[in-house]
Amino acid sequence: MRIVLIYTLLLPVSALAEIFTIDFVKVLDGNDEEAIYYYENNWKRHRIEAVSRNYIISYQLLVKHSEDGQTDILLITGYASKSEYEKREENFRELMGETRSDGPRLMNGKKPEDFREVVDSAIYVGD
Repeated sequence: MRIVLIYTLLLPVSALAEIFTIDFVKVLDGNDEEAIYYYENNWKRHRIEAVSRNYIISYQLLVKHSEDGQTDILLITGYASKSEYEKREENFRELMGETRSDGPRLMNGKKPEDFREVVDSAIYVGD
């Protein structure tokens, strides 16, 4: 136990901090149902499984409908540490291969590029 504590104390703070990724998504041409269906049945399902495997610590899918009819979506994924964040591609590739080998679930046959644009992506470090 002492060895683990000493090792932990020698790590840089950033190696222990939580990492959050945020994708800012704009729904195109009023395709709200298709976009929400896509994220609920693909992105969210993968995050639920990722939490159970301890690949991630949290996720949020937030939807905003503005008065002018525009819908925006925030996709937030939390990782316990920098090392977990760095393993994200490998972990999600494995998970998606096991859970959705036939590809993503789509509504009305529309592909993601038909109903959404990822406007920005960001990485935040927690404390």
